[in-house]
Amino acid sequence: MNVAITGSSGFIGSHLSSRLAVFGHQVTPLWRYLFTQDSVDCLAEALAGCHAVINLAGAPIDRRWTDAYKQELVESRIMTTRKLVEAVNRLHEPPEVMISTSAVGYYSPAGGCHGEQDDPAADSFLAELCVAWEKEAKLVNDSVRLVRTRFGVVLSPDGGALPRMVRPARFGITAAVGNPDHPFSWVALEDLVDALIFIMGKEDISGPVNVTAPERTTNREFYKAAAEHFHTRLSIHVPDAVLRLLMGEASQVITNGQCAIPETLMREGFEFQYPDIRTFFNKAFPVKS
Repeated sequence: MNVAITGSSGFIGSHLSSRLAVFGHQVTPLWRYLFTQDSVDCLAEALAGCHAVINLAGAPIDRRWTDAYKQELVESRIMTTRKLVEAVNRLHEPPEVMISTSAVGYYSPAGGCHGEQDDPAADSFLAELCVAWEKEAKLVNDSVRLVRTRFGVVLSPDGGALPRMVRPARFGITAAVGNPDHPFSWVALEDLVDALIFIMGKEDISGPVNVTAPERTTNREFYKAAAEHFHTRLSIHVPDAVLRLLMGEASQVITNGQCAIPETLMREGFEFQYPDIRTFFNKAFPVKS
């Protein structure tokens, strides 16, 4: 298949592009300049002949949210998706499937574990952003199978949040952050990439899809598994107030976790390489003999 990708040079997009090539697919990067033009003519031209579109564009969420940066978070998701949908809808032969990214921040931190049909959180910037993001994607032509993937925290030793989270372990310290009992929905990068390719090839999958590990993990369980794996000698807890001081409103990404269950992926038979956090640590950071 010819697969067009926004955000193809980013953390997830670069790994996805490499994985698609392994399976013999062709990748068409949708570069940022295509979305800065008033017209979507060039974007539509780039999409012509593509069988699938995967929308990964969006400014990083894990930094202080000033008013200006909040606007960037919104525009990098909403406007990119809006132009992408407009370009797809212009095509005489649109792609068979469009996978558009969202996040488990769509759900409330309360109310237990959430399935894909649960309502979004109320009075939450993250939830409002996800709802608006998905709303833009849903304007795509009805002839295109639309999947709205809601990612958990993406874990990889190569990048993203994890290296910062486990860096103190290199010095024998586990620095736990957030409420220990809050849920921590995560997914290994390799599983996320394989899930996107799996969804792309499954014609009966559409609508919202949680892309998270099947294990229900809390902050306490995550940091306990990290401490056991790295054999740390000291465990400290970073108070929420310190995180709010350092990160402002963005600290809620760490302090207010959501529990999201990958109902569709499990029902459709997707096989996770990293189904639980201990398996992840053992494979991601193998013990040297």
